[in-house]
Amino acid sequence: MNLLAGESVEIKPRKISIREFEITRFENNKVDFRVVCSKGTYIRSLANDFGKALNSGAHLSELRRTKIGNFIVENAQTVEEFIAKLTSS
Repeated sequence: MNLLAGESVEIKPRKISIREFEITRFENNKVDFRVVCSKGTYIRSLANDFGKALNSGAHLSELRRTKIGNFIVENAQTVEEFIAKLTSS
């Protein structure tokens, strides 16, 4: 779907679960936070909802997924480590 500038988009509500929410940094007008949530949670929509609740508007400038299922970013290999394992076999 192509959207023209200024066109509004309806975001349909859905049930989600926020198990943890932590503000990790607040500086100037920027807030960093960590969230543990159910699948299907749109973090960009969550930020937008916070902005609406505060009557100030909000958006994401950065998003990083650190865990999905049993996969955790701290246990991830670098590209170099992965290539080294492939070539050493």
